[in-house]
Amino acid sequence: MTEQDEGRKGALDRGLSILNHLADACEASTGELAAAADISRSAAYRIVEKLSHYDFLHATTNGRWRLGPAAARLAMAAVHSTDVADVAPELLRVLVQQTRETVSLGVLSGDEMVFIYRERGPQSVSVNAELGARRPLHATSVGKAYLSGLDRRERADLLRTLPLTPFTPQTLTAVEELEDDIAKARSRGWTEEHGEFDLASACCGAPIFDHTGRVVAAISVAGLKDRVEPALNRLGPLAAATADAVSRRLGYNPSPTSAERIR
Repeated sequence: MTEQDEGRKGALDRGLSILNHLADACEASTGELAAAADISRSAAYRIVEKLSHYDFLHATTNGRWRLGPAAARLAMAAVHSTDVADVAPELLRVLVQQTRETVSLGVLSGDEMVFIYRERGPQSVSVNAELGARRPLHATSVGKAYLSGLDRRERADLLRTLPLTPFTPQTLTAVEELEDDIAKARSRGWTEEHGEFDLASACCGAPIFDHTGRVVAAISVAGLKDRVEPALNRLGPLAAATADAVSRRLGYNPSPTSAERIR
């Protein structure tokens, strides 16, 4: 990139590119950050030094960079300023007690869902409950739940650009298959995942709507496939009822108009 090109690309844009790259990569060298932001090494060194000064970056012992405490504070502030993160946990804890499986709350981040709340179920063996984990939209119950809450045009637009990566032999990798699966989920009231992201697990999920009727999040109930699959007809309605209760706390008032909007 020439100095003239870098001049057109503002310092804020370059700094955000670096932070966004580290959000996915966890850590990187200055050279890797320069490549990710498409800037020269000298420009990357200047920006990294400034971000480090304000604690947005932290140097590791091997000379690489990670997000610093200031970035963590911003991330937590963003989560806590999201209404759904305030009202959902109380109801999700009840869902954990009802299902005895891992319960998660996810919001859209780019073209993936990111978990902003997870609570592991009390079963002796359960799925990983890592907070902040990212999941694909097309291969998980939480992702398909979010897709099911979009109106037809929004969903079609998103599916056209979504990378339908096969994670297991069970992953739906055709738009037509995914649309059919979502249609069945809308009719049933909850989404299902049968080893589509992880062959050992099965899940169900449901979307959460805000006071405007727009989908803002989704929840999932996940556990070992052998245990969860036979119980989906019991777990699915519980997930759907919990998502509905969270939505109502956000001011959602289901009506024929809003139902028609998301078909």
